[in-house]
Amino acid sequence: MSVNYSRTQNLDRGTISEVLPRLSFTMSQKYPFRKKASSGNYKWYELIGYNYSGLFQNNRNRTSDDLKIRGGIQHQVSVNASPKVGYLSITPSISYAEKWYNKKVEKEFAGLTFNGKDSIITKDVNEINMVRTFSTGVRASTKFYGIVQPGILGVSAVRHTVSPSISYSYTPDFSEPFWGYYGTYVNSEGNEVNYNKFEREIFGGPGRGETQNISFSVSNIFEMKTTANPSDTTSKEQKIQLLNLDASLSYNFAADSVKFSPLSLGFRTQVGNWFSFNGSSSYTLYDVNEAGQSIDKFLIDQGKGLLRLTNFSFSVSTSLSGEKLKSSEPETEAYVNQENEFQLGQAGQVYKGIYDTKDPDFTIPWDISLNYNYTLSKFNPSNVTTRSNLSSSLNFNITPNWKFSFSGSYDFDSKKFAAPQIRVSRDLHCWIMNFTWNPIGTYRGYTFEIRVKAPQLQDLKITKRDRFYSGY
Repeated sequence: MSVNYSRTQNLDRGTISEVLPRLSFTMSQKYPFRKKASSGNYKWYELIGYNYSGLFQNNRNRTSDDLKIRGGIQHQVSVNASPKVGYLSITPSISYAEKWYNKKVEKEFAGLTFNGKDSIITKDVNEINMVRTFSTGVRASTKFYGIVQPGILGVSAVRHTVSPSISYSYTPDFSEPFWGYYGTYVNSEGNEVNYNKFEREIFGGPGRGETQNISFSVSNIFEMKTTANPSDTTSKEQKIQLLNLDASLSYNFAADSVKFSPLSLGFRTQVGNWFSFNGSSSYTLYDVNEAGQSIDKFLIDQGKGLLRLTNFSFSVSTSLSGEKLKSSEPETEAYVNQENEFQLGQAGQVYKGIYDTKDPDFTIPWDISLNYNYTLSKFNPSNVTTRSNLSSSLNFNITPNWKFSFSGSYDFDSKKFAAPQIRVSRDLHCWIMNFTWNPIGTYRGYTFEIRVKAPQLQDLKITKRDRFYSGY
């Protein structure tokens, strides 16, 4: 259980935003039918478990002439079981959520504006409401292995683990009138428009549309075991993960058209402790119209093959660092600054490091990293786009309490350096000082900050910022 209070005050604008309070309670998985002195060979009903989480939150937003209060209570319960039928693991589940609100909105058409657009009046209605939603599903999975024992070049065995699974999930359409969570009004063209009565509430309202998904996935893991070198007393037997390959596909019975999802493929591998490779791709079964939008016609029926590549991404990274120094201070959870996270958007890879940065680790004397990313987008065959960039970072201690950091990236498409960043940090025992400067780029400027290290007190800080946003 946790109790939180937060307050953000803008001294220039005179606005105050408070969360007063936020109470959360989480209950880990419980098995109500399981005996305390069980030997581990459980009966099917002893595998039935449930978990619960509850949240109460009250938001207050005050301006110089207005006060808006929004509150709510949310309950979430999930019941599942995991019995085995032969080599199959069967996992049925059901999730139930309930949200309590003391307000809702009502909308009505009020005529046309001077420029001919619909004028819609939205008003709050004080009323106790309970929004109940649920979903259910079942998953079946298994696992099998293939082992080869070559006995050459120090390789004693290579194992291939295959983990296929199939799952079904169902969620009703809570925008149907039966549930009462959506309202309607008639617009200027005489058409009915649905709206969510709880769109302004802190936990939101239920989504639109029914889903009946059946999903297929398969995971492949290739591993290798090497023998110890008999001539080296320090040599040990090693297990090395060579390659991970994943594939997934789903089918939505409730969709009006384009029922198959894209086929997704992914891989991960690592070359020792030096290089890490990651890649993913997606393929569609459907053709597109002249505007590049998917239509309910299979490619194979149009004589265009079975699949079409829609997206491909690849990255390779490497890093080196000095030996970690001993520290007399206990390790604490790293603080992550997520301020202005919304500004990253699609440029997250390029501008990552400006607004999403961790506190420097003074116990590592130096470290350097390189990361290359390539993305190909072909969702619209007539508008193929690529992105390719190389990012790097260098951090080193000037003294035990001073650290210098540099990061930046090069965009191969625009042939420009993007988002270079220079940071100087000072360890002030329980506090930390950071000066960050972005000399060029979309978010050029500087930030000076002195803040408490403890993540629980991350809002206790003094910040001076001078940034210029040149994007549009």
